Amino acid sequence: MNKMFKFSEKGKLVNELLFIGLVRMKLRLHISRNEDLKDYSRGQYFRFAVIDLDKAKQYPANFVCMLPKKPTNNDAPHNIFSKIYGKDSTKVAKQLLTKGLDSANDLETKKAITDRLKLLEPKSPIQAKCCRCGKTFTPIGMRYRRQKVCSDCKQKMYSSQ
Repeated sequence: MNKMFKFSEKGKLVNELLFIGLVRMKLRLHISRNEDLKDYSRGQYFRFAVIDLDKAKQYPANFVCMLPKKPTNNDAPHNIFSKIYGKDSTKVAKQLLTKGLDSANDLETKKAITDRLKLLEPKSPIQAKCCRCGKTFTPIGMRYRRQKVCSDCKQKMYSSQ
């Protein structure tokens, strides 16, 4: 019983040291393709694992965490990757994906990596053109139809009545 207690203390110490020394890690992506899985609607599914080459040479032993599709959600960490790397998580993810894109040989793998890179890019706000004055504006989200008139023209329409 005493040995188990010491082992858990060592495990905690190792985990704390691992999180402190992350800056000096040699990170790479391990991309695995899973085909014909019954759980997924698509025929194939790619998994992106972040590995540390300083830990070990083989994949399961050098595993750090999985690379999520979106590391941060409104600048709040919601997964292990963003908890480990903090504010630099999107930058680290882009670096890992660009290195993986350079080293990938298969066209399907390259397409999966470029799709992940596109997901990391910030989306520009949707702009619409007013049908009355021609001015561009950011439309208000409506359920079933698009907003065609800007707020200035809408005020003019309702104030004249």
